Amino acid sequence: MEKDFLKKIINSLFKTLEKLEEREVYINNLNVFPVPDGDTGTNMLMTLKETLESTNNDDLKNFLNDVSKNIVLKAHGNSGIIFSSFLKGFLNKILNFDSDEANILTEAFENGVEASYKILDNPTEGTILTVIRESVRGMKEGKDLIEKIEKSYIYGLEALEKTKEMLPSLKEADVVDAGGDGFLSFLESLYEVFTDQNIKREKATSSSSSFNVSIWRKRPVYKNCVELIADKRKEDFNIKEKLKKLGDSIILVEDNEKIKIHIHTNEVDELLKLVNRIGEIKEINIRNMIKQQLEFLLDVEIAVITFSIGENIRELFYSLGASIVIDKDENLSYEDLVEIVKDMPSQNIILLPNDKEILFKFEKIRELETKKIEVVETLSIPEGIEALLNFDREKSFDENILNMSESIKKIKSGFIDIFKENLSIKDFEIKEGDFFATVNDEIIVKGDNLLKTIFNLLNKIEINEGLLLLIYGDETDSDEVEKVKVELKKDFPNLNVEIYNGGKRINKIIYSIK
Repeated sequence: MEKDFLKKIINSLFKTLEKLEEREVYINNLNVFPVPDGDTGTNMLMTLKETLESTNNDDLKNFLNDVSKNIVLKAHGNSGIIFSSFLKGFLNKILNFDSDEANILTEAFENGVEASYKILDNPTEGTILTVIRESVRGMKEGKDLIEKIEKSYIYGLEALEKTKEMLPSLKEADVVDAGGDGFLSFLESLYEVFTDQNIKREKATSSSSSFNVSIWRKRPVYKNCVELIADKRKEDFNIKEKLKKLGDSIILVEDNEKIKIHIHTNEVDELLKLVNRIGEIKEINIRNMIKQQLEFLLDVEIAVITFSIGENIRELFYSLGASIVIDKDENLSYEDLVEIVKDMPSQNIILLPNDKEILFKFEKIRELETKKIEVVETLSIPEGIEALLNFDREKSFDENILNMSESIKKIKSGFIDIFKENLSIKDFEIKEGDFFATVNDEIIVKGDNLLKTIFNLLNKIEINEGLLLLIYGDETDSDEVEKVKVELKKDFPNLNVEIYNGGKRINKIIYSIK
């Protein structure tokens, strides 16, 4: 009886491996938490694959003991370490087999969930942990072995579906948790092995295949995902607190002999100094999550990198075909920009600075010889929009550079704002509260309200037809902008006026005319 039970547990592990191999890409596509780097399926697969392939023992108990002993050390990534911790706790209890299979399986699940929560300082619900915990609840409610396994799977499946409502990033992307989906493969495998019935699970609805959801494009705050194993020389009971100062997504697993750390950080050198004070590093793996994200998301012949102000403009640029949109407030250095360009999988890159200062940095990047790089000299957000409107992936790199460069010559752009004090500029006597409009950073007209200022601007530059784009921020009265659109149509019937809410970061009206 014991032999048959242990054999089924081992078969369940190998069946889980098969399912993870089948679902690897799908699970990767669900991966938006904690960072959208598309590797959860791969991490869970490699955790189990490397453990099982390195375990060679004909004795069933010794085989399971070796798996339990090695799986955490073989674990990859956040979900991989949590999954491995569950299996370690699960198998440790399975190895204490008694005649009551239903009871030992329940205790094994309870031990697994305790082990998986124990390694995390601040467990986050809506993740693999939620699916693990709920599967244990189902296991407890079953009356016999088969019913326990069935309820465990059903409760786990229901919990997985609920995860998309539990975390904002999952809800925005309309996906279930990637690690939770991976863990369900284990629950399915147990059910199939013990009942000799197959489960045909439908894949959860996901918009991940097109990556049109902004959450996938949010760059990780921390560049490096570091996993290391060290032999301990001495204890450091404050190590978790010290790790918190270096990054996040911290998982710490240790015993009397070894310590394993998973962390997202920008301070690799400081991390290594910390670990070297308590032990000798035996294994270390450092992954560039930003590069990994770019490779996961972008498979395009021509990539466009551009700058924005705030989320609304960023999403507009993405909708127009930009590959990477960087917020100006990130204040990236020249070296940061070079690294992004180098990390792009595309060999042909178009840069849209949308700002004079950023243009200078981009001009230097053009000198890099490793890739074909061109700068379209956009100096404002409207010029960036116009350039992207004329970007066509079906055309060659050189054709796009020519079309985008020619298009921005055909527009006039500037901004409209209110003076905060009395000023005298050239022919203008401007009072506090007056509106004014610029072209190419030069004030050319004023007015006592928004409509009059735009009216004066159009007459000054002698435009009465074409397209006028007005981008306003949250501080501007949207009703007033709508009214301007209606009133302009009366005096300029051949002028098409479009308005766009640029969000809270736009503190003046940005315009373009063509």
